[in-house]
Amino acid sequence: MSKRDKYHETVKQALIREGWAITHDPYMFQTDPKLATDLGAERLLAAERGYERIAVEIKSFLRSSQVVDLEEAIGQYALYQLFLRQSDPARQLYLAVPRHALDNILSREVGRVAIEGLKVNVIVYSLADEEPLLWKPQ
Repeated sequence: MSKRDKYHETVKQALIREGWAITHDPYMFQTDPKLATDLGAERLLAAERGYERIAVEIKSFLRSSQVVDLEEAIGQYALYQLFLRQSDPARQLYLAVPRHALDNILSREVGRVAIEGLKVNVIVYSLADEEPLLWKPQ
């Protein structure tokens, strides 16, 4: 299993503040070799609608090349999406990215085309404490 992203706790605490219960840390797939997203969470939508369930892959975008960060993130997202559809199709996959990635690579052509074309659900987190998450589902 890979090591946790630098901002794992930042995203986890932001989800908890927004009413999510962390159910998996990490969310494991039954694969060979073992794969895992960083978190699994759920929250009650309404009594008649049941629970909303998500899996979250957290990325920090700290390399000198945000294009390389984007390529890695998109590759992981696509792979995890395939396994999630098989094992837990009701759970939505999200890619958590910091605000600086949204303001930079994800606002440029390469990022916009990748996110929109591949229908990547995005959560934008802030490195400042207590700021709410920005949800960008596809």
